[in-house]
Amino acid sequence: MNPLVEALALLTPFDIDRRKVRIGPETDGGYVFVDHIDPSQTILSYGISFEYRFDAEMAARGHRVYMFDHTIDGINATHPNMLYYKEGVAGVSSPEQCLYSIEDHLARFGIEGDRLILKMDVEGAEWDAIGMTPDTVLARFEQIVIEVHGVNAITDTGYREKFCFFFRKLNRLFTLFHVHANNCDGPNGLTIVSGIPVSPLLELSYVRNNVCNKFPSRTLYPTALDFPNVGAKDKLLWFFPFLPTFCSVDDFALCEERAELQERLRLSSAGRL
Repeated sequence: MNPLVEALALLTPFDIDRRKVRIGPETDGGYVFVDHIDPSQTILSYGISFEYRFDAEMAARGHRVYMFDHTIDGINATHPNMLYYKEGVAGVSSPEQCLYSIEDHLARFGIEGDRLILKMDVEGAEWDAIGMTPDTVLARFEQIVIEVHGVNAITDTGYREKFCFFFRKLNRLFTLFHVHANNCDGPNGLTIVSGIPVSPLLELSYVRNNVCNKFPSRTLYPTALDFPNVGAKDKLLWFFPFLPTFCSVDDFALCEERAELQERLRLSSAGRL
């Protein structure tokens, strides 16, 4: 098999037998989860910057939300469950740089349980942060939502090896049940790699394999739960490995209409229609 095709196939999403729910804003910073969440689940949220409405919503639902970002000085906490620390995440802890592994963060803060939730948007640090986490630690998370960066570099052998190791590790423990392309580079921000379109930034939602059953995907992305990250039309993931085998013409039309409607509403609210 073509090594690029083999690598990208690791991003094949599946349908599941549980309902999905979006948590957070209908812009950048909102994420899709399996609707199997209760307040007893602790959240580890890596990469905060100035967008933390997801964290605030989870805190208001009753979750303790540990918020980590070493690139900002603080947050405007709106709930006592929002616990911010000026620390980043890495594969190996480096206290002098305020960077800690996921395993060390769990231990340092005494975070217990095996239904944890992980949210990560750390501009490329995800490869080592998750890739170097022991499977026994990663398996304590029931759901993971993550933005992965630089997918258009998959022709580079070193990057592709890291990519394959990372996603094979995740796929052993979790099911990829939702995908969305960040449109910060525009609605047509795609790179053609060996004839295959690739979106550089992808938002991926995973659930632990024992939570639900999975089936071959019949879902066209974006879905009704998805919204553009920035002010432009959302990307259509109508290509390998996201395009399902069985779809009707009506399915494609509905997906396109949703994306067009969002763009018309955006332009109308901006007074450009």
